[in-house]
Amino acid sequence: MEIRNLSKSYQVAGRRLDVLKHLNMKTDDRGITVVLGRSGCGKTTLLRLIARLEPADEGEILWEGSGKLGVIFQEPRLMPWLTAGDNILFGAGRKEQEKQEKLERLLKLTGLEGFEDAYPAQLSGGMQQRAALARALASDPDYLLMDEPFAALDYFTRRQMQKELLEVWRKEQKGVLFVTHSIEEALALGTKILILDGGVCRKEYDLTGYPYPRDLLDGDMIAIRKDIIEHIEEREETTL
Repeated sequence: MEIRNLSKSYQVAGRRLDVLKHLNMKTDDRGITVVLGRSGCGKTTLLRLIARLEPADEGEILWEGSGKLGVIFQEPRLMPWLTAGDNILFGAGRKEQEKQEKLERLLKLTGLEGFEDAYPAQLSGGMQQRAALARALASDPDYLLMDEPFAALDYFTRRQMQKELLEVWRKEQKGVLFVTHSIEEALALGTKILILDGGVCRKEYDLTGYPYPRDLLDGDMIAIRKDIIEHIEEREETTL
């Protein structure tokens, strides 16, 4: 995916608020591109524009292939009156036998085997996000968009979900655009990290040479983390 000169603004209390300003960026088609930035920097707005949930003021979003997307939000957004299995297959639109085969594969892939008849209220937070991931995969997307999907989880569940996402990514071989404000999460997941600040992409880090699972206490990881922090803090000081 390539984004060219993407801009988006809103009218807030009678004045114009520019969120994205002629943003240019490219994602890794088969990798995990992480968009990292402080709260309010425009990460979710960017994802909504890419997901076609609202229009941009100007600019282009270009795709190779069909550009079919699977979207996973900050909250699982499961329908409480449907079972986990029915939530996963909602909108899949296939013949009954094909849907059942797909459900069995996705339950196994996301570790939800045996919970297909459970309702969302009977699932833990991590299991609800697994169901949301399985639902996104059920439509056979070319690309996954993930908007801070693990932010509400406790530390240990979050770490486990990161590991499970990497396993799903290895098996499915789909491109992922992952939005987060956590530097540690970006370092743990990203093949590419893009720093979003002031409505533009300020810096890019290529992590394709670092294998998984990553030791975040490794010297290289610490150095990259320090550089990210210094870059964001420097930008914050210049805007005060």
